[in-house]
Amino acid sequence: MHKTLFNINIYHSYFLDEGERTFFELNGGNNGVTPLTDKEKQNLEEQYNINDFLSIQPTKETNKKLKNHRLLLRNHKKGIRVLSETLKVITEENNQEVTRYSPIITLPNSLTLTFYLKAHHPYFENFSNVIQKKEKQLYYLSNKSSSAINLFETISEVKKWNSFLISDSETRKLVHQLERKKEFETATPNLVTIANIETSELEAIESKITNAIPLTEEEQKVIDTINAFVRRIKNNKVIGILQIQVSGANNTNLTEEVLVKNEQTQLFDVPKQCLLKEFPQFAICIENRTTFWRYTKVSENLIMTTSEEKPLTMNGRVEIAKQDVSPVPQEDYYFPNPTPESIKKEAQDYYSEVFI
Repeated sequence: MHKTLFNINIYHSYFLDEGERTFFELNGGNNGVTPLTDKEKQNLEEQYNINDFLSIQPTKETNKKLKNHRLLLRNHKKGIRVLSETLKVITEENNQEVTRYSPIITLPNSLTLTFYLKAHHPYFENFSNVIQKKEKQLYYLSNKSSSAINLFETISEVKKWNSFLISDSETRKLVHQLERKKEFETATPNLVTIANIETSELEAIESKITNAIPLTEEEQKVIDTINAFVRRIKNNKVIGILQIQVSGANNTNLTEEVLVKNEQTQLFDVPKQCLLKEFPQFAICIENRTTFWRYTKVSENLIMTTSEEKPLTMNGRVEIAKQDVSPVPQEDYYFPNPTPESIKKEAQDYYSEVFI
């Protein structure tokens, strides 16, 4: 029988907030806005479907690992679930026999499953608080400890997406690792090769960049090659990488060793790898983008802009009064909420354009 090894939930505030009423209090407090009721949250969650904007795709290597370890990948409305084919075993707790589930094929502690997170909504970047596609950075969610990342933990608190943005340097190292494995496995390697770039060579070059030491012509070619792969991945709509290892850091292991019953001796003395009694759940939320809302009344040659950034949401409405915009108009206007199609970036600020 198949039992859940782990579950991933990815939320997005654009689809779950209702106007300024937030589904999650990710930034502490609700700024005096009436919070959503449990019933309202339930209704919003029932309508939510991650497949409307994001797909979670295993690498070719991970597909092989899933098959070889009798694991199943299942998509659901909030993310993905990985299940293991298991056998029932009996263990003892508090002098009582308890049923546990052991993978048919032992899962090595080092077994790592890797997934590409690909945004396919045409206006994803407009309504999501993410870096622009042209930037050489990715988001990296992993339960393996590293000085370069925040740990993706299985705790009740929903993590903020922006906590997992890695630097240009760490992005290059990650892409190098993934593309190198892919290229060694393919019969038709890329014309621009990455397989002959050694990890130690890349680390030495990245150290020179960090310490502002000029690169040689050959070293610059190496960086240019890997940056080209980063651009290629991002142009293929990948915004992040998800990696889950069987033996994670900080209590994010997916399995545990348990002493189970020896059917011949009836003693509980056989060590066996078992799934956890409660499967690990990882949760993260992509925050919706906030923008200044710029209203243009063409017939009166009037342009009014909100004094504060407002959140873009699919549901509900953010009320805008004439006192909320500058210059304050003499007449009363109806200020509709903008759609995510029309956004401009000026300096470091984003503006949503609305014609009234």
